[in-house]
Amino acid sequence: MIIIKKVLLITTSFLMLCCFGSSNHESTNNHSSNHSLNEKKDIPVFNDSIPLLIMRSFLNPVENISKNSLKKLISNGSVYCTTDVLEEIKSKWNFNGVIPVSIKNYNKANDSTFLITSLDSVDYSLLATNYNEKNFFKSPDKYDFWIKSSPPFSYESQITKYTHTGVTALTRRTGLFLDKNSTDYYLENIIPYFQNSDITHISNEVSLVDDCDYSTMRLKFATKKEHFDAINKINTTIVELTGNHNLDFGKPAYLNSLEWYKKNNISYFGGGKSPKDANRPLVKFLKDSTKVAWIGFNEYCPLNECADTYMGANRYSESKAKILIDSLKTQSVDVLIACVQFGETDSYSPTSSQKRICKKLIDLGADVIYGSQAHQPQEIALYKNKLIFYGLGNFMFDQIHRLGVRQAFFLECYFYKNKLIQCQPVYTFMASNRQPTIASETEKKAIRKVILKSTNF
Repeated sequence: MIIIKKVLLITTSFLMLCCFGSSNHESTNNHSSNHSLNEKKDIPVFNDSIPLLIMRSFLNPVENISKNSLKKLISNGSVYCTTDVLEEIKSKWNFNGVIPVSIKNYNKANDSTFLITSLDSVDYSLLATNYNEKNFFKSPDKYDFWIKSSPPFSYESQITKYTHTGVTALTRRTGLFLDKNSTDYYLENIIPYFQNSDITHISNEVSLVDDCDYSTMRLKFATKKEHFDAINKINTTIVELTGNHNLDFGKPAYLNSLEWYKKNNISYFGGGKSPKDANRPLVKFLKDSTKVAWIGFNEYCPLNECADTYMGANRYSESKAKILIDSLKTQSVDVLIACVQFGETDSYSPTSSQKRICKKLIDLGADVIYGSQAHQPQEIALYKNKLIFYGLGNFMFDQIHRLGVRQAFFLECYFYKNKLIQCQPVYTFMASNRQPTIASETEKKAIRKVILKSTNF
């Protein structure tokens, strides 16, 4: 199977309409209440406090720190803090011995140190560590590491959760599994991670053909309408169409899929019913008015699936990317996220072409890059202090013929005060029956070993 994807989260304003036609603009979001940005459980307003976060490098495997272990790490000289919280840490928490440093100067390739900072200073190039077994972003009401702050902080109105996933293709043997089992059963291992997501992204490779026969499929794919229900079950709000197989069953199937997305209040980008539609960014205003936009590209279009003259995926070119990003940069964009369907490679390491394109997109102004093509997870890297995820692997696809294609991860990302402040990996492993599952500790350790290299940080 051939797959190549790129996503560019990019915010767009009305000036963009002049350059690219009417964008998939959602300031007045057309999503139904099923996909509301305000459906989370009630979380209190913290009237006089803001959380402190214990940050660490992606290379640091320690996911939880207790108060006692934090004190020991401080005494060992392994804990740093930003100067804006230094006095509070000493006076309120009696954590003497922390080393002051700026986030810019903190060593992001160190796999054994930690950095304490406030939520206002959090940088997405570092991961937040659980404190006393509590993850602030998942359980803010139970988190207990705070300092005084003004104005009031409200998780509900200020934090937006965005979940970004890898390859989806509900076809072939996965389709046969769904013929015999419910979508609820298929999703049971991963569904808890998607229940409180404000925005959920999938990169769907396959179009809707209701009378398709999964048993005859090899390298030409389709999905039955009833099995598209799995997309709704994980609260999908955004679908990326940069993949190689969306035109496998022709134009009618592709257009039927676009109509299904529309009826189910799911926005798309990276592909479309015309070259103009395919190149159009998707723009969202978050609950706190942060503007975020997605753009997507296909690097090679190996199956002639790109919208060069009619419908399909958005073909990549540096000049096209530059024009689009330059326009978006003038439109009060807060976060620019780029996703690319690269040429496929059976490797944990990115190709030279992937590296070149990702760095170019960041040079042009993208804030984070997601590779959408990979059937196995690929390396994570920092370039100019911006994150590159070269490939996330298979999210919902049937491949299990070797270890690499069973390994994957998706990302739980968080926006706050006009910034993307976290991209936390959740590691997965495809079961032998083709059900996506959360990776065991052993499986997670194996994935981390091959995608996290100190030379990339």
